[in-house]
Amino acid sequence: MIAANPEQGAKALLAAYKERLHAFAFRLCGSGSLAEDLTMRTMERAVRANGRFASEQAYFTFLCTILVNLYRDDMRLKAANALDFMEETPELEDSRPTPADALAAKSDADAVKCAISRLSPILRESLVMRYYGGLSIEEIAKALSAPEGTIKFRLSEARRKIQEFLTQRGGAFAR
Repeated sequence: MIAANPEQGAKALLAAYKERLHAFAFRLCGSGSLAEDLTMRTMERAVRANGRFASEQAYFTFLCTILVNLYRDDMRLKAANALDFMEETPELEDSRPTPADALAAKSDADAVKCAISRLSPILRESLVMRYYGGLSIEEIAKALSAPEGTIKFRLSEARRKIQEFLTQRGGAFAR
């Protein structure tokens, strides 16, 4: 995929996949700046790892695997560096939206985005790869190094939790 000249190859890679990969990253992390950072670091790592690309694997899946691994590394680092001041922290009010807030949401798309953001990272990864990245179950399984049955379960569980959230919030999706 990348030309013999690394600079030309990097430009081709950026042109071909940057927007799609950025959209995938944004859906995964929910932050524009973090998504941009993940996208650029993914492209950099893909250029360096081009010789290790398995030709039978779809290239976008290869990029998604790199991006998900970078995202997981960032989350682990963030958790490891978190300061614990539990003894000094006063009780805080729950800042999550109430059912009344959800009813006032601008659109169904906003409610779905909110539901996705509440999923656990492992469920959100699988869901984003499938529905926003357009990857097949097999491609997701390869990217996440998990059995296909596990991916199917994660997708089913993610859909169930989103439906549950939307039903609790009384949205248009409540059935």
